Amino acid sequence: MLFHYGRTFEINDLAVDPEFQHRGIAKQLMDRLLSDIKKQGMVGVNLITAGNTFLSEFYEEYGFKEEKQVILMGKDI
Repeated sequence: MLFHYGRTFEINDLAVDPEFQHRGIAKQLMDRLLSDIKKQGMVGVNLITAGNTFLSEFYEEYGFKEEKQVILMGKDI
């Protein structure tokens, strides 16, 4: 899911079907996505992802850093 807020993009749930994982598809998607965002003149990208080590390490390779000032809240209904 991608959202556009003026000059900032938000990536929410970048995912690859488990059957196709470990083939470099996520890297290709992220490379293309960041390239396209930059070409459009975006100045920032926010990312929401599950809190597991593997995903965090993947996104950190692209320069994403954990935001300490954001609170994510949820509620079951």
